[in-house]
Amino acid sequence: MAKKEQSELPRISVDDAAQDLFGLNIRGLVSIWALWAHPRRYFAAAQEPDWQKYFTPSIRLWLSLVALMSFLQFLWIGSDTPLVQAYVQGFKDGGAVPVEGMTHQDMGEQAALWIYGITPIFQAIGLVFLALIYPFWGQKTSFALRQRYVFATVVPSATLMLFILPSMGQMSIELVAKFGFVIAVIAFLTDFTTSFRGAFVGKSTGGKLWRSALLAGVILLFNAIAAIFVQIAGIVLVSSRYASLSG
Repeated sequence: MAKKEQSELPRISVDDAAQDLFGLNIRGLVSIWALWAHPRRYFAAAQEPDWQKYFTPSIRLWLSLVALMSFLQFLWIGSDTPLVQAYVQGFKDGGAVPVEGMTHQDMGEQAALWIYGITPIFQAIGLVFLALIYPFWGQKTSFALRQRYVFATVVPSATLMLFILPSMGQMSIELVAKFGFVIAVIAFLTDFTTSFRGAFVGKSTGGKLWRSALLAGVILLFNAIAAIFVQIAGIVLVSSRYASLSG
């Protein structure tokens, strides 16, 4: 009887395990590949309620990539990484005096964890708000469809960040500060290319160009505002909890 019951247990595949851990499975990987290789197909599927029963919803892809980045963030915000040391130096230069039991190093680590942990939440809020108000799609769209389009646009750039952000762990403090501009340019170009190739089917080349450039630019602006807000909020929060100001 025990053998019969054991034989009836469903098989859990590696695909299922990946879904459990990151929310990504083979279907998700196929969807990401489609956004790189054939974005028009993915955006066309976004117009169907069930994504043609083939693709993973774009917001789920984005959230899965964020989860994976969170899993790997020790590579660029570990205790000895330049990014954390930049926060440490900032607290020292700002005259922050750690409370008893804390050091500037502890404060830098806390700031990095808070800032990079909360940033995706505000980015998601910004992207949903963008889907709510952005009108330049060249066709009549519902909020649900616009939300699908917006998150589909940013999935490829989010995929690139999985490979780009870990490199920050090997940079100097000075280069880390400048690298933010490089990341912004890469994200803009990737979002522009994705939307140009997939989101505005049926429009002229000129129509695609300005719509894609505007969409990528607004996404960049929203993400920049979210990043700046979280940077300030994270530093203020850590300073208020773990330090007093000298002099």
